[in-house]
Amino acid sequence: MKRIGSLSKAALGLLAGLVAGLGLGAPALADNDVGCGVGTMIMEGKQGLLPHLAASCTNGMTFQSISITFGFLGCDATGKVTADAELRKFAAANIDRIARDVARGEGEALEVVAHLLQVRETTRPAFYAYTQAHFETLFPDEGTTSNEMLDSLYRLLGSEPAAS
Repeated sequence: MKRIGSLSKAALGLLAGLVAGLGLGAPALADNDVGCGVGTMIMEGKQGLLPHLAASCTNGMTFQSISITFGFLGCDATGKVTADAELRKFAAANIDRIARDVARGEGEALEVVAHLLQVRETTRPAFYAYTQAHFETLFPDEGTTSNEMLDSLYRLLGSEPAAS
């Protein structure tokens, strides 16, 4: 195995992968986009995976947190941080369990959905009953995706604030 300095090429590759996966790739997991900063400004208007990754990595390497703190480079610290990405990830992995729990009006998966939506403990029984009453809207057919279900749920909750 060829060595570069005191590290082998394999070790350097592993290290680079860890840095990219844990450090620079983390901003790509933000809610629905790459966030604000230099990278977003440079890649504005471009579509596809590569521009999104480039913007995300550039934002991460160019002090995005400072931009958010001081409100420059398109960043605004007054916006609301949401758990939508985490909810969508959970729903995608547990759509069958959520459907079962909504049909029953109770269950662990539905409890997690309520928690991620930040439904108060005191109003959760009403939330569970509300979702159960609207099962057909949330799951109109067996092919309903998790994103379709969540979009329907958001619409329902927007029209019925007492349920959230």
